[in-house]
Amino acid sequence: MNSPAGSILITGPNGGIGIGFVSQFLKSPYALTHSAIYAVRDPAKATDLKAALTKAPEGHKYVLLPIDLTSQSSIRSFATDVNTRVSSGSVLPISALILNAGVQDTAREYFTDDGFERTFFVNYLANFLLTLLLLQSMDKQHGRVIYTSSTATDIWWSVNNAYFSNEEQKKSIVTDCEKMAKGIEEYPDGNVVKTGQRRYALSKILMEAWMHELQRRINTDPALSNISILGHDPGWIGATDLTRNGDTTVKIAFACIRFFALFTWIFSSNPMMRTPERNGGYLMTLCFDREKFGEYPKALYVDGGVLYKTVPEANDEGLQRRLWKESLGFAGVKEGETVLKDWK
Repeated sequence: MNSPAGSILITGPNGGIGIGFVSQFLKSPYALTHSAIYAVRDPAKATDLKAALTKAPEGHKYVLLPIDLTSQSSIRSFATDVNTRVSSGSVLPISALILNAGVQDTAREYFTDDGFERTFFVNYLANFLLTLLLLQSMDKQHGRVIYTSSTATDIWWSVNNAYFSNEEQKKSIVTDCEKMAKGIEEYPDGNVVKTGQRRYALSKILMEAWMHELQRRINTDPALSNISILGHDPGWIGATDLTRNGDTTVKIAFACIRFFALFTWIFSSNPMMRTPERNGGYLMTLCFDREKFGEYPKALYVDGGVLYKTVPEANDEGLQRRLWKESLGFAGVKEGETVLKDWK
């Protein structure tokens, strides 16, 4: 059973993971049954996306809209624009909202104009706010919200040991919400690379916790209860601009991954190292397939094409509820901004 006609909305479609999805989407029948909203920071500079769109089939309807995911006002303006288009009928309801844009700052730290640590804001809080604002435009029967996660969430995996200076840093990666939002480290060690990697891992852990809390609230809302929230782990993809704010070591590592990813498919149907195109195929399944993971795949975490579980740190219901409450304050969500009944 395939997804009925609608639209898709993807953030970060001009980067490696995004381009991988777009290339697969444009080759599929969905490019004609679904219009697309490609959300980019600056449409004039989205050269890779525009190059991919030259291969779009005739009849593919799309629009490039600007959004600055470090700015609450930009996120709100973008959401208002999209909601207006959907309510007017010029764009069909959103079948798949793909929260793909992200940052990893390992060369220096950055903060938003509102004083939030940038990794926390872009990778977590921006998605929190954007989703709440766009719920009114989702396909209420089969809509899916899909966020890009990372293998970095498994902080106890030996490969991720380089992110931490000691075991205590692993135990305290999830601290109180204010410290996470402001980038206040429990164990500062002066290592910008490790700090940036820890913050990146943390932001993805928070997205896993958010998935469970949002799904729980949506499930109790009669108007929205058929909407699914899903996590997608893309594995290791070297052909991505995630390292644009990274140090030289990180950039070299990603370049090696990019090379080896060309061959790993020979040894596995679900390799850890993936090309953007292969990962795009996995993401297409999450967006449109209503058989592999069921018609209503609620709060599932999928690594490529395989169902996995979220990490223990994200499964703490106490954290999920605290994070939700404080995120409302960080994002300044007000009455009437979201159609979710149980939003407070």
